[in-house]
Amino acid sequence: MANYSKPNNSSDGGLIFGVIILGLGVLLLLRKLGIFFPDWLLSWPMILIAIGLVVSVKHQFRSLFGGIMLFIGVYFLFDREFDLNFGIERYILPIGLIILGIYLITQKQKEKRIMDNIQDQIRNKSFKSSDSAGSRGDSSDSSQGANSAETSQKPPISGVSGTSFSDRINIDAVFSGVNKRVLSKNFQGGKLTAAFGGVDLDLTQADFSGLINLQVDVIFGGMKIIVPPHWDVRVEVTNVAAGVEDKRIYRQSEVDADKVLVLRGTVFFGGLEIKSF
Repeated sequence: MANYSKPNNSSDGGLIFGVIILGLGVLLLLRKLGIFFPDWLLSWPMILIAIGLVVSVKHQFRSLFGGIMLFIGVYFLFDREFDLNFGIERYILPIGLIILGIYLITQKQKEKRIMDNIQDQIRNKSFKSSDSAGSRGDSSDSSQGANSAETSQKPPISGVSGTSFSDRINIDAVFSGVNKRVLSKNFQGGKLTAAFGGVDLDLTQADFSGLINLQVDVIFGGMKIIVPPHWDVRVEVTNVAAGVEDKRIYRQSEVDADKVLVLRGTVFFGGLEIKSF
């Protein structure tokens, strides 16, 4: 019997966006009824603060984009509504460029280390395979253990275009584009974030059993996910001023009930496309 574990809803943005929309509706109703409340609650800096809070909470306050949105929103809220001018307007653009540059440099260095580790593993695996070719009779069990150990030690690839052998993925496309193909036969899901950028994820060569969750967050960007036609894909994302298109080729007879992929997350002023061949 398939073991369908309980989905992890801690990072689901539907509840957060629901609370925000509910609060906005209450404020608009109070205004129509003539009940006083501070005007800054409906100002445009509060929109940036709301976006920053949603992104930061969903990523456990480890998101650079969420932090930037929070900082900009809070700064302009204090400046416009409370006359607290810190005199740093002239420095916002250069500081923002510096932070973005540092982020891109560190990401490239991280990608280089990951690719170097993968190349080392490939060379070591080839060397071990050549050594074990002459003593295949008494080393079959040990080679299987070594292969399983190597598979479990493969590092996850984050933000690198190309091919991924990792069982879990973690892609952040911020002001950039990422094109990734997953080849893992024990795929376990992960997280995808496209903020002012795009992500193309090809899962046609991946495989798994049971139920897995894939967190997808699109903010002013686009995302395309290609899945095998026999997977049972369930889309449970919250879309706000966005488009979610399911373009899969639907064949009821080919749907495998033991392969359930659940897409959770938020699409905010962007697009999510799901395809199959």
